[in-house]
Amino acid sequence: MKKLLVILVLITFTAFSFAGFLGSKSVPANTNSPQKDLDSVNGSVKVGDNSHVDNLSTVNGSIKVGDNSIVGDVETVNGSIRFGSKVVAQSAETVNGSVNLGSGCQIKGDAETVNGAVVAGSGCVIDGKLETVNGTIQADNTQIEENVETVNGKIKLTDGTYVGGDIIVYKPNGFWNGKKKRTEVYLGKNVKVDGDLIFERPVKLIVHDTAEYSDIEGDDVDIVKL
Repeated sequence: MKKLLVILVLITFTAFSFAGFLGSKSVPANTNSPQKDLDSVNGSVKVGDNSHVDNLSTVNGSIKVGDNSIVGDVETVNGSIRFGSKVVAQSAETVNGSVNLGSGCQIKGDAETVNGAVVAGSGCVIDGKLETVNGTIQADNTQIEENVETVNGKIKLTDGTYVGGDIIVYKPNGFWNGKKKRTEVYLGKNVKVDGDLIFERPVKLIVHDTAEYSDIEGDDVDIVKL
C-alpha cells in the first residue's frame, strides 16, 4: 500500500510538472529577469509591458509582448507573434501565423513567417530582413537593413520606408508555379530601396514618383506610376 501511494505521488508530481511545461506562460508588467526564458508546447506566451526577459518559444500558441519590453529570440510554429510599441527583440519567427510589430520596434535579426503576413508599424528598425512565403508584407516608415522577400504575397512599403537590400519576389516551386498570376509590389511616397527589384514571376509594380530603387530584374513587370 505504501509503495502504491509513493508511485501515485510520483505520477501526480510528474503530471503537474509536465502540464506546467505544456501550458501557457506569462510574466506581469515590469518584470526584470534578463536571463529568464519562457517556453511552452501547447500554450501561449505573454510578456507584460516594460519587462525584460530572454527567449520566448512555443509550438502551438501565440506570443504577445507588451509595450517597451526587451526580449531575446521569439519563435513559434503554429501561432501569431504580436509586439506592442517600442519592443526590442533579437528576432521574430513563426511558421503558420502572422508577425505584427508595433510602432517603434527594433528587431536585431529577421522578422519572418511562412504562412502569414508580416506587418511593421511606423518607426520600426529591422536589422535583418522581412520575409514570408504566403502572405502580405507591409511596412510603414520602417528601416529594413537587408532584403524584403516573398513568394506568394503582396508587398506594400509606404511613407519613407528604407530597404538596404533587395526586394525579391521568388518563383513558386512545383507544377503550379504561378506564372500567370501577377503579384503586387507597392512603393509609396519617399520609399528608398538601395538594392534591386528582383522579380522571378509576373509582378504589378506600383511606384510613387518620389520612390527610389536601383535596377529592375524581371521579364514580366507591369509598371504603374503614381
